[in-house]
Amino acid sequence: MKKGSLKRLLSYTFRYKWSFLISVFGFISFAFADIAAVEWIRRIIGFINSEEENFSSLLALSLIVIALGRGVGFFIGNYFMSVVGFGIVRDLRAELFHKLHDLPKSYFDSNQSGQLINRITFTTTQVSGAASNAVKTLIREGFLLIGLFIYLLILNFKLTLLLIGTAPLIALIVYVAGKRLKKLATKIQTAMGDVTHIASEAVDGHVEIKSFNAQDYENSRFLVANESNRNQNLKLEATGNMATPIIQVLVSISLSIVAYFALGAKLGISLDAETFVAFFTAAGLMAKPIRQLSNINMIVQKGLAAATEIFDQLDQEIEKDNGTNDKKIDGNIEFKNIDFSYETGSQILSNISFSINKNETVAIVGKSGSGKSTIANLIPRFYNHTTGEILIDDIPVSDFTLAHLRSSISIVNQSPSLFNDTIAKNIAYGDESIDVDKLKESAKLSGCEEFINNLPEGYESIIGDDGVLLSGGQRQRLAIARAFYKDSPIIILDEATSALDTESELIVQEALEKVMEGRTAIVIAHRLSTIKNADSIVVLDQGRVVEQGTHEALFSKQGEYYKLCSLQNLG
Repeated sequence: MKKGSLKRLLSYTFRYKWSFLISVFGFISFAFADIAAVEWIRRIIGFINSEEENFSSLLALSLIVIALGRGVGFFIGNYFMSVVGFGIVRDLRAELFHKLHDLPKSYFDSNQSGQLINRITFTTTQVSGAASNAVKTLIREGFLLIGLFIYLLILNFKLTLLLIGTAPLIALIVYVAGKRLKKLATKIQTAMGDVTHIASEAVDGHVEIKSFNAQDYENSRFLVANESNRNQNLKLEATGNMATPIIQVLVSISLSIVAYFALGAKLGISLDAETFVAFFTAAGLMAKPIRQLSNINMIVQKGLAAATEIFDQLDQEIEKDNGTNDKKIDGNIEFKNIDFSYETGSQILSNISFSINKNETVAIVGKSGSGKSTIANLIPRFYNHTTGEILIDDIPVSDFTLAHLRSSISIVNQSPSLFNDTIAKNIAYGDESIDVDKLKESAKLSGCEEFINNLPEGYESIIGDDGVLLSGGQRQRLAIARAFYKDSPIIILDEATSALDTESELIVQEALEKVMEGRTAIVIAHRLSTIKNADSIVVLDQGRVVEQGTHEALFSKQGEYYKLCSLQNLG
């Protein structure tokens, strides 16, 4: 990271500088009231020990003013620091969420979804602790400690110097504990991310868990992650809470030394009763801020560990979008000597070359793992090819802006992502002002109209998480309706019917044929019967193009395509 985590984190705090300054003013008022209360006690004792008979009513009433000042200061300080804290959480969550949309697909491939969600929901609250709660304690207790120290110096500077004799030892304990706390806090972020990830998988895969009777297996996975999180938190608490009593003992030793010299009139120190009580009351009040200030080390280290994780994601390189071309896309596509390998180094595609003319349908077939879906992901630049050129209308795909390129491509895959929203908003996804006529036409062309009209709320029906309230065929047709609504010149169908039963496949296939009309279509298919009428078929094997032609031409060659057809009893 270019800037230190703490410095960068504090920059979020100062976005709310006015709330922060009001909070500081409140805490100063709070600290001043506590010191004023000690001075009030000293004056009351002084009056009792004096021979004066006229008691000032202002002295009695001043206690009410002190209490009001303390209460108002406490409220203002804490409330406005909470404004800062919740503002930081909101800002970090917003930045993390926005960053998710800008990260390349490879980042999601290499990071667990649970960890990504955990950063937005849990890790940001840990950061808030360092940026607001710790700062709140530092200011409130810091001002109180400094104020009490100055007050003690005024009362008796010799005793005050004796009192601070243990300060170096306290500083050493805080430093040693801090190093261990930071290490443990980092482990807690990872452990909590594992808990979130396993829980998320269990929710998404509840059907598979039940069908495989894998409840015990998942419970044991969760138990390990949950236990690890518990153990790391206990270690953190043990380290943090061990430092506090040691510091309190050291403070008590300092007070006992002070008492010895004050009561024994050693070193030429003698105190009257009211000064002695005031001194020890103020010195005793110092124990709380010292304890609180020693505890903020744990909050700060947890927050810094969380901040490091968050800033690491925020600093990730975003998708490259250096293109400037927004020219209308017609749909001519050409692959020229394309190689592709993942960041791990494994070669997926080698020397891929083929072309698709505008409004043609080209099918890509091959065994599992031959690179079919990778080709589909290269066209909208979810991945960037390693070498070679991909041209659309004779223009390299990298020359188009990502927004324009992707707005010109519709994708319907095997498991379309649907959202827990209305049918209308799922079909017109991304369109803030829905064209109702276009919406209904899209539903009609995709074969959705009948089942939508049978729903109680029609187009306003909520379909549940990922369309769980719809059948597989209905979900697929809804995804096709979305493609109709988007009306892009290029459409990619990635195993769009492979997960459906025969009846649903026939209905969906009919809708797919309609959506491909007048568009350049790339069809990735496992069931070869669905692509017999394609203008051209590209056959892949181990990331290479081994055959290309029409169904009849390839079948008559009795090569790789013929073998695939034979496996499916297709002639």
